Amino acid sequence: MNIALVQTAFSRVMGHITNVESMKTIVDDTVQTEDSLESAIRSLEKRLDGAEVTLRTDIRILINECRHLMMGSRADE
Repeated sequence: MNIALVQTAFSRVMGHITNVESMKTIVDDTVQTEDSLESAIRSLEKRLDGAEVTLRTDIRILINECRHLMMGSRADE
């Protein structure tokens, strides 16, 4: 899976995100440190622990879009 799908997912959900700047940082960090979409999702899930409520919601929105894109890319295979 292409890790760049995390950035695609973020661009698609940006209008629904409250903490855009924080999420940009999280997305950049995730893309730099992870090598697959699956590992990126796991990394994002780990960030849920201890995050404040609105940031947690933003991360969940991103995770859901990542999963949606992942399912779409599998259907194309």
